[in-house]
Amino acid sequence: MEIEEIPVVGKISHSINMIIANFILLGFVALILGVIIPFFPQVLDVLVAALLVVAAVIFFNIAFIIRKYKNRYLDFFK
Repeated sequence: MEIEEIPVVGKISHSINMIIANFILLGFVALILGVIIPFFPQVLDVLVAALLVVAAVIFFNIAFIIRKYKNRYLDFFK
């Protein structure tokens, strides 16, 4: 086994940090919308739709990050 084939711990840490940042962003969006909805009940549908769209984008990003690093590091163990 060559040294170039060993996964770098920093890359794994970076991916975990990106996943954490995405969940924090989702939490902020949910918090902001949760505060706004009681004051503007007439725009409830629009805000819920916006939350779903943002949540979908964030979770797609998380899935892409997990897939990228999974493919990179699981090939190492084969």
